Amino acid sequence: MVGMSRAVIAVVVVGLLVAIAAPASADTSIRSIVEHPDDYANQQVTVVGTVVAPSLGHLGESFYTLLGDDRRINVVSHAPAPAVGDRLQVSAKVGRRPPDEEFNFPPVLLETSRQQAN
Repeated sequence: MVGMSRAVIAVVVVGLLVAIAAPASADTSIRSIVEHPDDYANQQVTVVGTVVAPSLGHLGESFYTLLGDDRRINVVSHAPAPAVGDRLQVSAKVGRRPPDEEFNFPPVLLETSRQQAN
């Protein structure tokens, strides 16, 4: 019985080490978010893209556009604006306002963190 308990503990420890050591490479495609916004509404995602439009910044807040997977998506951030041409990995919550009878609102990323991407 003790041998089995040690085996279970060993499996749990190895599983935790693998989970901690594994890189967070589960990037979500910008194309997928733009084409299926309701599937991602209020979900936390990580995307990679290039800043393509002049960023707007004011008092530490910013608004910029990322291009990735041949699609554009707007990002709202509580950090200073990035430069056009910066390639970023952005973690964000997908904001989605439901469509009304006149307009289908595009998704927006509400940035929680960003870093330079490879």
